[in-house]
Amino acid sequence: MAVTAPRSLAAPPVLLEIWSTFDGYPMETLTKAWVARSRGGPRQRSVDELEAHRARTGASGNCFDLAIWLVHRLRVAGVAGRVISDDIDSRDAHVAVLAEVAGRPFLCDLGDMWLRPIAVDRDVDAPVTGFFPAAAVSLRAQGRGLAVTYHRPGGKRSAQRYDLAEIPAATLRDAAEANQRCLAQRLVETRAPAEDAHWEFEEYASRWSTPEGLRVEPPVVGDAAWAARIAARTGMRADYVEACLAAFRG
Repeated sequence: MAVTAPRSLAAPPVLLEIWSTFDGYPMETLTKAWVARSRGGPRQRSVDELEAHRARTGASGNCFDLAIWLVHRLRVAGVAGRVISDDIDSRDAHVAVLAEVAGRPFLCDLGDMWLRPIAVDRDVDAPVTGFFPAAAVSLRAQGRGLAVTYHRPGGKRSAQRYDLAEIPAATLRDAAEANQRCLAQRLVETRAPAEDAHWEFEEYASRWSTPEGLRVEPPVVGDAAWAARIAARTGMRADYVEACLAAFRG
């Protein structure tokens, strides 16, 4: 049975203030295709490029983009942060951020659209609510790593594992570049914190995850119609989204 999260797990205001600067930033892989077809070809964009591209298009990027971006903003604010993963050498590598405030570590995973950063310095056996859209979470240390279990409506469970050690800069650079070259999946996710909900587009299907369960949206036909829906949910420019969808086909 899920319980309300204890206050001891919540991040302090200094971290939440930085985290909230990413409100409205979707996690999306569409931009990878756009960059791949642009001058200079596929690459991991710099923070300056990420900022400029978002200002023009409303896009943000995938988990590598968001983790690198968040670490940059943390460090500018004087907060320690490092990029972490558990599968950095995998073709499907996923990265997140471990921030440290007053000696306490907090997991921040913009790539998985967490609602709130969460303290990870102790196990949490009873699932707690308030950190992930439409799901409760529990935490358990595994060696030098961490396992996060998501408890979803209907009894469904899934898990994400992290190695909490910092990824060496050269390893992160190589993994980010490799990931940006992989155009395997059209994916857009965004969170609606006020509604405790999460919206996802994946390979021409879309759905909401809510505390009441999944709500599948009726499909639409054609890139223009899908681009309009994605733009409405995320704030990305519809013409840009349509160009990205077309870029996936080469």
